[in-house]
Amino acid sequence: MAVQRKGLIIAEAVGDFDKAVEVLARFGFKTVDQSPSLNAATARLRNDHYDLVVVPIDKLSGVEMALLEREIRREAAMLIGTAPKADPDLILRGMRAGVQEFLVSPPSPTDLAAALDRLVRRTTTETQRGLVTAVFSGKGGLGTTSVAVNLAFAFAKNHPDRRVALADFVIGSGDVRVLLDLKPAYDIGDLVMKVDRVDEELLFAVLTATAGGVWILPASEKEEVADMLDAAASASILNHLRSHFSVVIDCEHHMSDRTLSAFDAADRIVFVTQLTVPALRSTKRTLELCERLGYTDSKLFVLVNRFNSGDVVSLSDAKDVLGRDVFWKIPNDYRAFNDALTRGRPVTDLDANSPLAKSFIQLAAKLGGTSESESSNDVTAVTAPGSRIGRILRIGRKN
Repeated sequence: MAVQRKGLIIAEAVGDFDKAVEVLARFGFKTVDQSPSLNAATARLRNDHYDLVVVPIDKLSGVEMALLEREIRREAAMLIGTAPKADPDLILRGMRAGVQEFLVSPPSPTDLAAALDRLVRRTTTETQRGLVTAVFSGKGGLGTTSVAVNLAFAFAKNHPDRRVALADFVIGSGDVRVLLDLKPAYDIGDLVMKVDRVDEELLFAVLTATAGGVWILPASEKEEVADMLDAAASASILNHLRSHFSVVIDCEHHMSDRTLSAFDAADRIVFVTQLTVPALRSTKRTLELCERLGYTDSKLFVLVNRFNSGDVVSLSDAKDVLGRDVFWKIPNDYRAFNDALTRGRPVTDLDANSPLAKSFIQLAAKLGGTSESESSNDVTAVTAPGSRIGRILRIGRKN
């Protein structure tokens, strides 16, 4: 059952109240009240329980600070303090009154989300085992990264009370940061360097939070990271991620040991293709290899991207080539996609009423998004010697 929390925002502590409510909803705050002043809020705090209070500490006198401290200690609530600038003396007074997080006001949705996530992680012992979805295509240019990005944000929109992470496993040429116009301070290379010492604090420090409720693990632009991100390192990172998030993985366009680790971790593997002969042939080869690797049909899903009802190759033709039904088709909406790309935002956020956005929301709902895996999928390191993909290909040549 999803956690249902209650929040109280005092005066203009967060700026745009409606935007703050949207952010709080992602952390299980079903009810968010607002009070014009601390005095008005005091009555609420004495008569009702709140899990979070957000207060403009620059507006409080010494007496009001003491009152706030008494009420918060009695309530055992999380407390965020805001002020127009980060004055060290003011922050210290706030901390003495029980402020656990300080934000410059009005805080951006991203900063508010990051502060909330830190607070929730400190005050809860819940462990989330998230659904893992790998997105793959055997050819470049089919829109795989676009599908991965928009699917992750659709999961977040469908399940605002859960965390969602998007991991870019395309080392050296990952485009997640490009599609979302990110300039991250850290990337997956920083985790690989410390893969034996990854803990919760390091993981969250490396991830980049977004206003849409998705935490991004960008690919490294350093080619040498590809050698270090082997099967064992990939498995370890994904295991840490799924302990706190539902995860979408943007996979590279070939079947490396790194890609296989993503497939092993995944509850769902989405194969992106298009209604063209080269794309379908590539997808068919990938599906055949997955069968030889022992992946069950129940975790393999074919998605046709940029679908147009006037395509020369039909869905029926695709079924004949692939030997299976197409699970989902994403409409070819160039205007919506290009607009989102130009603005560095997911389609689900920029134009939620477009056919493209609606298709991703429906796809996320159909794929699931619950925190329960259908089967035991704990990620473990590959322990057999040599390359797993090399072994399976050698077996294939003998048959």
